[in-house]
Amino acid sequence: MPLFEPGSTLLAPMVGITNRAFRTLVAELGEPDFLFTEMASAEAFVARAQYEEDYTDPRPLNSKTSIQFFARSEDALSKACELVARRLAQARPAGIDINFGCSAPHIRRSGGGSAWSADPLGAARLVGAARSAWPGLLSAKVRMGGDDDYARIHAFCQALASKGLDFLTFHPRTDDQKFRRKARHDLSQRLSLDLGIPLVANGDIKSPIHSLMIGRQAIRSPWIFVREPLPPQGFDRLAIGIRFLELVDTLLPLPWKKESCRRFFSYYCDELTFAHHIKYRLVNAPDIPTMEKELSRYFNEVPHDRTAFPKAEK
Repeated sequence: MPLFEPGSTLLAPMVGITNRAFRTLVAELGEPDFLFTEMASAEAFVARAQYEEDYTDPRPLNSKTSIQFFARSEDALSKACELVARRLAQARPAGIDINFGCSAPHIRRSGGGSAWSADPLGAARLVGAARSAWPGLLSAKVRMGGDDDYARIHAFCQALASKGLDFLTFHPRTDDQKFRRKARHDLSQRLSLDLGIPLVANGDIKSPIHSLMIGRQAIRSPWIFVREPLPPQGFDRLAIGIRFLELVDTLLPLPWKKESCRRFFSYYCDELTFAHHIKYRLVNAPDIPTMEKELSRYFNEVPHDRTAFPKAEK
C-alpha cells in the first residue's frame, strides 16, 4: 500500500525540473506527501552513464521519494532496481516508479514511455521484473495511449496492477494531446472504481481520486504544498527565486545549471505582470549571478508583483 493517505498531494516527476534542487526548494516551503525524481533511463543507469547518479538522487526526502525510470527491456529495469536496492540507506528511495506515460517522440521511438501502451503483455512483464527485484514501493505512471477507448485503457492498467503495483498514476490525455485539451477525468473516476489499487490522478486536477499529483502548477507556485493556514504575509517571489538559484548552484552538476533555471523560470514567472519580459531576460542570462541581478531588478521595478497571496490551491 502507498506510504501516503487518501487525499494526499504528490509532486509530479518533470524532466529538467524535479531534480534535487527543485525538490529541496519545495521541501523547504512545505513538504508534499510524496515526491518523484525526474525520469531516468534504466539502460543508462545500469551502464553507469554520466550524471545517472544525479538523476536518481532521492534527497532531501528519501523516505517519501520515488525514482522514476523509463525502460526498453525487462532486463535493464530489473538490473536498475537491483542496483537501487543495494544502495546505502541515505541514497535509497522509498520507491520506484515506472514511466509508461511519456509521449515525447524520442522516448517513444526508443521503445520507452507510452510506446508500451501498444504492448500490454510486455508492459506487464516489465512491472513483474521490477517487482521481483525491488522490495519497496512500486508504482507506474500511464497516459490514455492512442485513443480514449476505456476498455483498452482499463485492460492495460489492470495488466500492470496485477503484477504487484502499489498504486498507479493516470494522466487522462492521449499521446498526441500532450498538455492540450481538457483532461478526461471522467475516465479517471471510472478507473479508480474498477482498478483495485489506489489511483492517483494527474493533469488539470481540481479534486483528488485517491490522491492528486501536481506538476506544472508546483513550478508556478512552489509553495502549493504548504498546509493551511497560509502565512498572512504571503510568499516572497524574489526570495524564493534567489533561493532556487542558490540550490541549483550548490546541488546540480555544472552542465545542468542553466537549463534547470531556464525551465524553472519559464513557469515560475507565468503570473507576473510582465512575464514575457522577465522570462526573456532570465532565459538569456549567461550565468546564475546575472539571473539573480535580473530577478532583483524586475521586482524593484514592479514591486507589486513581489508578494504572492495565494488562495487555497489544493
